[in-house]
Order: sequence, then C-alpha cells, then structure tokens
Amino acid sequence: MTYTLDQLDAFPWIVSVDTLRTEDLLVRFWQTAEQLHRLAYFGHPFAAQHPALVRELELLAGEDAKEQDWNEERAARCVDDLAEYLQDYAPTGFRFGASAGDGAAFGFWLCDEWVDALEYCGWAADLDPAALADVIRKLEDDGINCENFEDAYAGSAEGCTEDKAGEDFAQTFADELGLPAKLDGTSWPMYCIDWAYAWRELVAGDGYRLHRISGNDWAVFRAV
Repeated sequence: MTYTLDQLDAFPWIVSVDTLRTEDLLVRFWQTAEQLHRLAYFGHPFAAQHPALVRELELLAGEDAKEQDWNEERAARCVDDLAEYLQDYAPTGFRFGASAGDGAAFGFWLCDEWVDALEYCGWAADLDPAALADVIRKLEDDGINCENFEDAYAGSAEGCTEDKAGEDFAQTFADELGLPAKLDGTSWPMYCIDWAYAWRELVAGDGYRLHRISGNDWAVFRAV
C-alpha cells in the first residue's frame, strides 16, 4: 500500500513487544488496525468496513466484555484475521509480522527481497522506516524494484538540488572511468561545455535519473 510521507511519519511501525499472549495481541492488533484504517482511508472507521469482526472483537475484548465470554480459539482466529488486515496496510516493500530476530516483536519490517537489494548500495541502514518506505515507493513508481535494483543502481551523488547532484555524479563518473580518454572532442564528456551539460547527456542517452535519499544525498539509477 502507498502512503504519503506525512502518513508514514504517523505510521505505527512497532505494534507489540514482549508478549505472545493472545489477549494482548488481540487488543494491540485491533487498535493498530483501527488506526491504520483511519490513516489510509482518511478517517473512515474500521468497524464500518468490517462490522462482523468488530462485533466479535467487542465481545472478546471490548469495554463491556465479560470474562465468561472469552474464548481462546475464537480470539486466536481474530488475531489471525487482524494480522491479515495489517499485512494489507503494510507500506510498499514492507511486511507485517514478527521480527526476524525476535518472535515476540510484531510490527512492519522491510521485506527480505528489499533487504537483499538494498544491501548492494549500503544507504538503507541509515534511514528510518518512514524515510525508507517513501524512497521505496518512489523507486517502484519509477519502475525500480527489488529484482532490477542491482542492475539499475549506478552510484551516489551529493547536492543541495537535483541539478547539483547530477553535476556531481557526472564529474565523479568521468573520473572513475578515467575520462577523457580521447582528445578529439567527440566522446563524452569532452564535447560538453560543463558538468551540467554532461549530466543532461547521461539522462538523455542512457536514462540516468536521481532519487533523493535524504538531505543532500542522492542515489543514481540508469535505465535497464
């Protein structure tokens, strides 16, 4: 599911810790499902779309629930149902469930496929989940996914604006390639009047583009 950055900043990334008791998970999953439904559907209540489930939840763990109405098996089914709904609310590139390192910590975690892809560039570890989810959303909108990430990723750049970052990458790229290799003025970047021009040639010729990661840090990708 896609969210705006403001929505991601309000996102409940950690849902429950330090318990596997059904009665605890039921309440915490329910509260989170209601919160995310309002967040995703602009205030629309969870109960309006899932009335039967909410009636069951009210009976088991609502304000007026009675001890004699508790049923462990029904509660466990409700927890499973809520977990499925929470997965539906997971931001693009994330999953809902237990942490890989702690089976009693439930929340929204980066999918294994994206973990593997982002290890290639190294900048993902520096981002909080909201910022990372926003970057992944923009990458997927640009046709970059966990399967083609490694082929598309071309490096990093720095700049206070996209234009400055493009100039930085063009110059760094030329240095890494040992250019200019020819002195006849026909090869890139010898025919360019400046590094801004050189960057525009990379964009036009090989589909290079930039994605801001944070602050002055950018990731560079090329068409694949």
